[in-house]
Amino acid sequence: MYLPTNTEACVAVTICMTDQERIIITSVWNDMSLRRKLDDDPYSLTQNELKALKNNDRLNTQLKCLLKDAFIRKALLRARSL
Repeated sequence: MYLPTNTEACVAVTICMTDQERIIITSVWNDMSLRRKLDDDPYSLTQNELKALKNNDRLNTQLKCLLKDAFIRKALLRARSL
């Protein structure tokens, strides 16, 4: 029985995915290999890879704002209950 290595499984999943699915996954999970590639050799990135990194940055900014708002609301609720 042949069991594929993690790399082979990843390649198989990547081949079956559309560009849009790849961008969404990278946007959400922040592909660190792309971040390293951006630091080491930025001109080697494709348009889709750059788009995915840009989307991830945008998502992280929105999440930070939401988290800050949640902390402010929690602090206000505590202050009102005192």
